[in-house]
Amino acid sequence: MKKSPLMLTRIKHVAGTMMLVGSLALLQACGSDNKKESRTEDALEKTGDAISADTKDAAADAKEDLNETGNKADAKADEVSADFKRERDEAVAKMNVQKDKLDAKIDELKAKADNQSDKAKVETERQKAKLEVQRRELGDDIDKAKNATADAWKDVKSGFKQAGHEIGDAFDKAGDKLKRNDN
Repeated sequence: MKKSPLMLTRIKHVAGTMMLVGSLALLQACGSDNKKESRTEDALEKTGDAISADTKDAAADAKEDLNETGNKADAKADEVSADFKRERDEAVAKMNVQKDKLDAKIDELKAKADNQSDKAKVETERQKAKLEVQRRELGDDIDKAKNATADAWKDVKSGFKQAGHEIGDAFDKAGDKLKRNDN
């Protein structure tokens, strides 16, 4: 396809206009405003100053955010510590109640053994011995609980739950045996 002379003339005019506009833009950019340094150097200096100011602002904001986050973390740690101590103190109090119940049950078994037949007395003594072992273990657990750190508390607490179930089962069994021996 051949290009018409009119089309070629238009292309030349557009190209020439573009070159003229580009030249004027370059001429203006390179012009002097009576400074000894070029506009490019001036722009670079201003950009450097702006970057430096932005960096200082960003650093100050980051420091403020970090302090705020640290304060929140400290507050949360204090809250967790208070919760741990409260929970530990409640667990120790509950274990002391269980210990008192064990002591009462052991005393009850001792009193009943005196009035039982030899066969029933043997079973009562066996039950009493089991409860005394659990009483000693509970005393050890109470000591562990009193001295437990926040980090070790979860492990200690799960052990207490298991021990509590075992003590409850022992109470039930001892009570059932006593009822049968009384009849």
